[in-house]
Amino acid sequence: MKIRHSSAIILSGITWMGIGMFLMIKGFTLILVPMISESPAVFLPYLRQWVGDAQQASFMWVCLALLIGFFKGRMVLRKSADRLMRRILSRPNPSSLISIYPRSYLILLGVMMSLGMLLKWIPIPCDIKGLVDVAVGSALVNGSAFYFRHFTMPRKEAK
Repeated sequence: MKIRHSSAIILSGITWMGIGMFLMIKGFTLILVPMISESPAVFLPYLRQWVGDAQQASFMWVCLALLIGFFKGRMVLRKSADRLMRRILSRPNPSSLISIYPRSYLILLGVMMSLGMLLKWIPIPCDIKGLVDVAVGSALVNGSAFYFRHFTMPRKEAK
């Protein structure tokens, strides 16, 4: 299957955005679970003692996760997105979908998905799992913005 550069960039951005949104929703749910049930949580009870309210403790926890995700997206995923966009643009236009994504990138995606599924079975408190999911999800959403920004940048006309 052949795909144009612009379509490959948009496909990558949509993929990162979709996975990031899924993880953020899952993480928000995991952070809110200890507030409405007796699910085990480690840090939220301490935050609740400090701020006095379960809702504010959850809000602070979400803000911390979003802050971590923001910096991860800016520092780490921006480089990954730049590398992948350079690879896409170095290929012939149109190019096969398989040649656009390097094997190492696909292996990394598989390992990250496996770790995410493994977190489901490891007995980690809900607030920690929620923090990780929101942080990774917001980093992916932030990283997807680089793809969309590149796509919407005005192209320099060839002379």
